[in-house]
Amino acid sequence: MGGAGTQTAALGCGGSVPPTRKDETEIWNGTCWAEVADLLVAKNKGAGIGTSTAALYAGGYDSGMTASNESWNGTSWTELNNMNTARDQVASGGITTAGLVVGGEEPPGYSTKTETWDGTSWAQSTVLNTQRVGCGGSGLSTLFLAYGGNKASSTNATETEAFDGTTWTEVADLATGRTALSNGSQGTQGSCLATGGSDVTPAYLALTEEFSTGTSVAQEGQVWYNTTSTVLKGFGKQGTGAWASGTALNTARGYAGGVGTQTAALTFGGTFGPPGRTDVVETYDGTTWTEVADLLAARDNMASFGTQTAALGAGGEPGTTNACETWNGTSWTEVNNMQDTTAKRVGFGTTSTGMAASGTPGPGGQAPQSEKWDGTSWTNANNMNGGHMQGSGAGTSNTSGLVVGGEGPGTTANCETYDGTCWTEVANLNTARYAQVGSGIETAALTAGGESGGSKGETEEWNGTSWTEVADLATAGHFGGGTFNSSTSSLFAGGYNRPGTVVDTVEEWTVPNATKTFTAS
Repeated sequence: MGGAGTQTAALGCGGSVPPTRKDETEIWNGTCWAEVADLLVAKNKGAGIGTSTAALYAGGYDSGMTASNESWNGTSWTELNNMNTARDQVASGGITTAGLVVGGEEPPGYSTKTETWDGTSWAQSTVLNTQRVGCGGSGLSTLFLAYGGNKASSTNATETEAFDGTTWTEVADLATGRTALSNGSQGTQGSCLATGGSDVTPAYLALTEEFSTGTSVAQEGQVWYNTTSTVLKGFGKQGTGAWASGTALNTARGYAGGVGTQTAALTFGGTFGPPGRTDVVETYDGTTWTEVADLLAARDNMASFGTQTAALGAGGEPGTTNACETWNGTSWTEVNNMQDTTAKRVGFGTTSTGMAASGTPGPGGQAPQSEKWDGTSWTNANNMNGGHMQGSGAGTSNTSGLVVGGEGPGTTANCETYDGTCWTEVANLNTARYAQVGSGIETAALTAGGESGGSKGETEEWNGTSWTEVADLATAGHFGGGTFNSSTSSLFAGGYNRPGTVVDTVEEWTVPNATKTFTAS
């Protein structure tokens, strides 16, 4: 059954007395239980979030796994917006204006998905490191701890993970791996209990373990001074990044547009070789690619920027076009055309302040022109110092970004930054290339893959001053397409490898959190 509240003011709802699922709701006042208004639908294995007077019952099982979400106001239940994924046996925490569910079971198996609730709707967030069902959970939507559960290997988990609102980090394990743990009201992220559960026998357990960090789990961006060792330290994405295999695209393609983050991405258009270009659009939640509404026109080699729910694709081919489409999370809309008819431009920014730079006006030749997007229309901006057709980009707006690599003519290693007015040449890449994927912002960027006499696997990081080679792609590739929003969490989706084969493979780039010691210099 679902539960919410405290030791003296608790709510219990749903559950089952086999073979019947229940809709009853009861409130505890510290002395006795009283039955109140029933759930709208009888169900069990759902998640309770909140207090005895303001609660949610999310997911669970009625006639099948459900994504339903009911809200309790102290008197009655009301149906609200569903979760994105139907599942049961999730871990949960938070309050009715800032909740969280994670893990659980969804057909055809166990889940790593995290969803957060803002009082109105559910949004996909970063996935767990360990896939599991029936884990315990404690804390808030931005300071949460998930522990134990049953893994896809049918073994019980000891792994414990801390969530900071953005990233899951593995911390100290349980002493005893177990599943079906008590969940939702077992304390805070930094001080909580793991009670009951069952092991692989299977046998029910009476064990209780306490988790304590003294204060709290280190959060990304925190800095502290150790008075004993007299050392200043910080916690954040300081580790060595690496590529790992992700879920394959539904439609193999290259030359596509791509935007968003590793756990909330959008890829659109492109080409899959004969018979030609595609209008197919897919979203990615870090686990699954899902086909959504098509582009209005099939095309490739677009400039792209934005997020999974607010994106733009401009220019491209066949022929060479100045057409521009925007995506609102549901459908595509044709908006004002670019000033120039062009393809193979590099994009960066958002749908209210974006940039498309360089490219080609047609077969043969590179163009240094750039244009700004203000959310409504395009205006010409100052030319780049050189043509960078089919390079990669990074940046937050049309006043702060960079373009690197490309063809201009010949393969180039040049890098230029943009400040809203002028383009400035800065330090070159270590490996000249074009048709690579870009991620990040002007002072912290990533470029990966590409082509120069063959597909490239090299990945380079930009720190605002220079480029450094880091871990290679597992499989060299080019024309993976897109400009993503983070240099520490990115994608290389689809593209081509030699001898010119279009692929559906996906690689995910992740830089882990680590403790860094600051030194005087």
